[in-house]
Amino acid sequence: MSLAAPGTAAAAETCGYWNDATYAYYSHCGPDRVLIDVDVAWGRDFTKCVEPNSKNNIGLWPRTTNAWYVGPC
Repeated sequence: MSLAAPGTAAAAETCGYWNDATYAYYSHCGPDRVLIDVDVAWGRDFTKCVEPNSKNNIGLWPRTTNAWYVGPC
């Protein structure tokens, strides 16, 4: 997994959590739907199913601090 440094735009091929200094994203590069956990500072963490080969806006950065693969949906 490749992670972008905080405050930098991620390359199109980045998989996993990244941010563009305004929003947090999770890009899923696999062929199946997966469940991710999203870590939210000053709020409630949540889980979300993401589609194959998708870029998902998961909240504002730096409030949304991380996201990771949990398993299949």
